[in-house]
Amino acid sequence: MMRRLGTIVALAAVALLAGCERYATPESLRGGGTGAPIALTSQSITLPDETVTLPASADIVTVNCTACHSPDLILAQPKLKPEQWQAEVTKMRGAYKATIDEQDDGKIVAALLALQK
Repeated sequence: MMRRLGTIVALAAVALLAGCERYATPESLRGGGTGAPIALTSQSITLPDETVTLPASADIVTVNCTACHSPDLILAQPKLKPEQWQAEVTKMRGAYKATIDEQDDGKIVAALLALQK
């Protein structure tokens, strides 16, 4: 029974993917082969005003973290131990490709610890 179900699922996947193209073609970029060009329009959004600024003592955090994280978010983090903050900094560099110089890790961790008091 399980083998038959697996075969059915595999056949359904093949049928679903049969109409997909692996690479974009000039036709697919022109509105699905109809020849009609794709219309691109500019959009804008209004971000909320910042309600908090980080102190000057946290400049290292401002420089390295606020491109992605608002000061409000940074200050709302739970209290973490130094090794937990280090793990977060390492994660940002590895998983999210943050351009944090490893030599700044100690300063960033110290600043984050000071902010949570």
